[in-house]
Amino acid sequence: MEPFSLKIIVVIAAGISLIMGFYMLLIHWNTARVKGPVFWAAGNLLIGIGFLFRLVPPANGFLAAVVPMLLITVGLYIYLAGIRIFKDKPVIRWIVIGFPALDIVQSLVFFYVFRLQLPRVGMHLFILALCNVFSIYEMLKVDEQSRHLKRIFQLNAIFFGTFLVVLVAGIFLVVHRSSFNDIQVGNLWIIAFGISGGIMTALTFGFLSAVNMQLYTELEGQLKSKTKFFSIIAHDLRGPVGTIMNFLNLMNTEKDLEEEEKLIFMEKMEALSQSTYHLLQNLLEWAHTSQNLTSFEKELIELNQLVTSNIEFFQSLTRMKSIGLEFHNGEAAYIGGNAKMVETVIRNLVSNAIKYTPRGGTISITTQNNLHGVRLVVEDTGVGIKPDRLKQIFELENSRSEKGTDGESGSGLGLALCKEFVRKNNGTIQVESTVDVGTRVVVDFPSPV
Repeated sequence: MEPFSLKIIVVIAAGISLIMGFYMLLIHWNTARVKGPVFWAAGNLLIGIGFLFRLVPPANGFLAAVVPMLLITVGLYIYLAGIRIFKDKPVIRWIVIGFPALDIVQSLVFFYVFRLQLPRVGMHLFILALCNVFSIYEMLKVDEQSRHLKRIFQLNAIFFGTFLVVLVAGIFLVVHRSSFNDIQVGNLWIIAFGISGGIMTALTFGFLSAVNMQLYTELEGQLKSKTKFFSIIAHDLRGPVGTIMNFLNLMNTEKDLEEEEKLIFMEKMEALSQSTYHLLQNLLEWAHTSQNLTSFEKELIELNQLVTSNIEFFQSLTRMKSIGLEFHNGEAAYIGGNAKMVETVIRNLVSNAIKYTPRGGTISITTQNNLHGVRLVVEDTGVGIKPDRLKQIFELENSRSEKGTDGESGSGLGLALCKEFVRKNNGTIQVESTVDVGTRVVVDFPSPV
């Protein structure tokens, strides 16, 4: 029979976990696009239910002695999955599924086959300790995109560390069980359950704070993006449209224009209309992406064909600036993704290269298969990018597009859109540049699955 004081502590710890689980579930329903809370809710609920099973008689039966441990193991590993998902990382299944499965198997073996309590409890505590080590690692490994969450993650890592100390103490207790009497063991369990309940509360509030900060940062970014969006419409669309109107007005009013002058005007209007269309495409695609309206249908794409069909769009622009555009493609290069998004990436990279390459320069496009997938490289002999500008090249809110070598205007939207679309297709993008030498953009797409 469990001591009455231990039952009270167990009920309190279970109640805290269940309340926090339902509260986290409520947070998930109201912020469905943030993926972590649903995992943390499930983890809290399983841990709360696990605590309650501790009260099912008899105290040494399977339901009271084994099931609570298994539910707590599964709950904490679901917590770990939630941390990965929240950080926009794939779940490592062999960890999140493998270790709880191992705990289930060893518990059944040591409870029903060999009936050895100490190895069973010791192995269980060791698997939980591993979960805490993995969680602490994930909390402390914060990438540049999640730097605003660094302090909260560090605080949560401290709570996981405290839980790890409790588990290590539990392992010590199992190893030295003969050194303690039943009263001392009961008191130690009371302390352990009490600390565990407090840690679950602290962790839940820590993760809630992380969700709130993430939502605030996303909202702030959306507001900045909308401000940038409207400034682009107001400035960068008005310019080329106004120029086209002036050319048309001139051609209509000046009747004695030479045929050669008319051809020059027509060529310039064609280039302006193409760049304006390109800008409109980017604006529409950015608007859809910002509102999560872009449909993502994965398909098998032959990258060489996609590059070939899209660079034809820029022939008149390269001809006007006397720029050489070379495409070096080898064997067929297949990737899995969304063709429309990849097309947008290609168009933006080539458009930027043309814009910042002076007359007589060259642009080289290369596709190459490698062990991990396909690499797309767009390299130019342009003006290059200054180091301080290079650090913010993908940030829309901090972008300030420079004029092209022929005075072409830019929105600063293209590269931000490229990064977003490459990320959505599970790829990576890097920019290397030297002032007055040129720029090299490398995009890596994974192999199709």
